[in-house]
Amino acid sequence: MELNQLKTFITVAEEQHLTRAAERLFTSQPAVSAQLKALEESLGVVLFDRTPKGMKLTPSGEKLLIQAQAALDAANLVVSQAKAIKGEVMGRLSVGVNSDLAFLKLPELLADASQAYPGVQLSFIHSMSPDILLDIRKGKLDTGFFFGSSTTTDLHVLQIADIKTAIVAPKVWEQKIKCASVAELGALPWVYTTERCPFYHLTETMFRDAGVEPSKAVFVDNEESIRQLVKSGLGVALLRLDDAEQAETEGWGACWGGTPPPISLSVAMQQRRVQEPVLQAWVDELSKFWEIPESELLGKKVS
Repeated sequence: MELNQLKTFITVAEEQHLTRAAERLFTSQPAVSAQLKALEESLGVVLFDRTPKGMKLTPSGEKLLIQAQAALDAANLVVSQAKAIKGEVMGRLSVGVNSDLAFLKLPELLADASQAYPGVQLSFIHSMSPDILLDIRKGKLDTGFFFGSSTTTDLHVLQIADIKTAIVAPKVWEQKIKCASVAELGALPWVYTTERCPFYHLTETMFRDAGVEPSKAVFVDNEESIRQLVKSGLGVALLRLDDAEQAETEGWGACWGGTPPPISLSVAMQQRRVQEPVLQAWVDELSKFWEIPESELLGKKVS
């Protein structure tokens, strides 16, 4: 039994599909099948049932998956700890990004990390908060930012900020929005996010608590697109406060006089990986640019 076979087994179990697993492993489907066959023969059990819809774990496969993941984690930790002992923190870190890089302070963080941890290579992948959490759980991302909350027990979550929000309308609507009631706000056309976005649920909760059904003119799942549609005069939207203030400064937006609820900004990673030196280095960097309580840090910082 080889570690590559265990990695293939875990990846196929997560993807439930040979072709998708091969793409993640940067290999061919026949190579994945050969790895699985060799592992099944060495263990003497059938790990998967091949179905028309894909690969389904057998009861034996389900039992062994947990041990396989633990074995692979232990092997990876041995390698990373050995590098840490030598004074080297090395590795690649894929980071899910749910907003613009400047807002997340990533240019400054990247500049500092290149000096503090030259052996760590960071990759930033833009995505939506729920997709980032799912990809971290699947192992497609090592860590990532997300808005809102997460109750998933297999993730370690660091809340790094409460982000203030504001309701912004086109500048020409300034008089009608400034002192508007929630009911009057709801009557205006809204540029809404999609249901998968935490800002959607924040807006829905605000209107639901007031017993108001908002007028939803259009649904958009991209922050920049929302800003552009408000700027073009199409409707009202809930934005981060810094975006709203910039809209007023640039002269194309006007803010509601009320105070909508804030939304939390957090960073997640797999709970079982928190002791990996490269992730500890990542949290060390985050703590330089965001206020993370000492109790939230992943043990001793990497030196």
